[in-house]
Amino acid sequence: MSKKTLSPEGDEPHNRRSFSSVNANEEFGPQSTPTHELPSPRAFALNVTHRALEVIYGSRDIGQLARWVSEDVYHSMEKHVNAELRRRSHLPPAARIRQAPLFTLGKTHLFSPRDGVMEVCVLVDTRNRFQTAALRIEGWDHRWRATAFAFL
Repeated sequence: MSKKTLSPEGDEPHNRRSFSSVNANEEFGPQSTPTHELPSPRAFALNVTHRALEVIYGSRDIGQLARWVSEDVYHSMEKHVNAELRRRSHLPPAARIRQAPLFTLGKTHLFSPRDGVMEVCVLVDTRNRFQTAALRIEGWDHRWRATAFAFL
């Protein structure tokens, strides 16, 4: 038989340290990243704008954009794409044919309201007129993600 030895009461520490509770999102959720640790914001903005416009025009599947945008942007674009599909379903078959989008991305303007966040405007030449894509990109987990997107 083994004997259990209890420590005398005098040996117990009097000041027990309390550990603050840690929120799981602080440790395991997306972590913000400073701008200097991220790739070029201009290149990312041009890439995500190009892909988002292809989704809007119907030549790219929305699922291919999921890793580039936040959940809110994804669901917003998904609603737009689904509404466009419903609208086209009422057209005659000849009018339903989608042509590849013809557009050219032009000048890019960047503004940083704080570290790890960029607000970007991209000029888009759609052959008939000039339009603007505005997006907000944020650095999360050492890569950019678009957290807002508008095509004006």
